[in-house]
Amino acid sequence: MQFLFVFVISIQVFGFVATKKLPNYITYCHRDDPQLNECVAKAIHQVKPHLAEGIPEFQLPSMNPLFLPEASLESGENFKCTFKNIEVFYADEFILKNVDIDLKNNRVEMVIVFPRLRIKSIYAVSGKLLILQLDGSGPSDGNFTNVEARMIMNGSRYTKNNKEYMNFDKNELKLNVGRPILNFENLFGQNEELNVQTNRIINENIEGIIEELSPVLNKVISEFIFGLIGRIFARFSLEELFPK
Repeated sequence: MQFLFVFVISIQVFGFVATKKLPNYITYCHRDDPQLNECVAKAIHQVKPHLAEGIPEFQLPSMNPLFLPEASLESGENFKCTFKNIEVFYADEFILKNVDIDLKNNRVEMVIVFPRLRIKSIYAVSGKLLILQLDGSGPSDGNFTNVEARMIMNGSRYTKNNKEYMNFDKNELKLNVGRPILNFENLFGQNEELNVQTNRIINENIEGIIEELSPVLNKVISEFIFGLIGRIFARFSLEELFPK
């Protein structure tokens, strides 16, 4: 009986491995194609409509909203801020402006624009942020427009099951988030008037606020972009992604 159980599991596992392939709606890009970048851009556009519902072949859950458990920021003893149960809406609506694939040097560069993003979470903040002394917790809501993300991903190759894979271990991200609108509930408990005034001050000084909160925003956007690309390259070998 034990042998039969192991035999059945082995068939399931090896059958899964054998049938692993890219979704049939994606164009294969050959690594020696002189128009490789254009081909990859086309493949990304083919993937994009399916991100909202999720892509089982990439082991990707639904991306609208995208869920993140936590992102935090601590600046010495003067300021601490934590965001939990983060929900990112509309990330799947991104526009690819540029992509540059350099397989010989294990390097990928991309420029992506998010026409709109909405980020909801439960925040907890204490300390001084610019001119504001804050100590509160509750729901937060941020609306962003035309967020531009410039990425550089440098990877290294490794072998698994006699196949060559690429792992991106040095990632750089530069964000331009423009002028978002942020709202934090319960900054001062039930004092609604003070809550409204503080949120007004936050949005009047949004450039400085965003600069202070940039590590949190970087984590949220990085999770979507680098997480998506990283999962694809971890799941498929270079030969499967870019056949000769």
